[in-house]
Amino acid sequence: MLNKFVIVTFFYCTINLYAVGHIIRQDPIDDLFISPVKFDLKHTQLGDNITYYSYHIHVYFLQQNVNQTNEANLLRNRFLDEFNVDACNDECDTWCPKICHWEFNQAPIGPHPIGSWGIYLPLEQFIEAVSFISIYHGNLTVLLHPNSGRPKIDHLLNAFWIKTLLPLDGDQLTDTAPIPPHQI
Repeated sequence: MLNKFVIVTFFYCTINLYAVGHIIRQDPIDDLFISPVKFDLKHTQLGDNITYYSYHIHVYFLQQNVNQTNEANLLRNRFLDEFNVDACNDECDTWCPKICHWEFNQAPIGPHPIGSWGIYLPLEQFIEAVSFISIYHGNLTVLLHPNSGRPKIDHLLNAFWIKTLLPLDGDQLTDTAPIPPHQI
């Protein structure tokens, strides 16, 4: 009886480990942590004067999934109403003096691999906006990244993720961006 219990337990544990990916199987997510993007950080030292001028919030959804698309649209509308957000104008490519939003993208655009919508977020509204998004994101994945004038590093190294890490296309990001023209 004991031998049967040991054998059943062994097979149960082996199947469970295989099912959750701890043995044999390699998931594509493993490749995200071995990035082919090489960063030149040799000139970046602890204590360097790197300024985060603002943040971007990107909310992702599977554009072919009606439920996720509806959920993303509802969250977007709720966020825009809650924070009285206007559309970003043409001068708000990377920097903007106030909170604003981008279009609801029904397809991958730039480094973003699936449908998304985004918010330009000044530092003064960071805590309130991120708290709102973290409470109400539901089934949606969210990327929060700083804007320091180094888009590639900001998106791929210094970002925060809520829910799921997605593989961004680093080739779509530049190494540097101009410093904001408005007063901080």
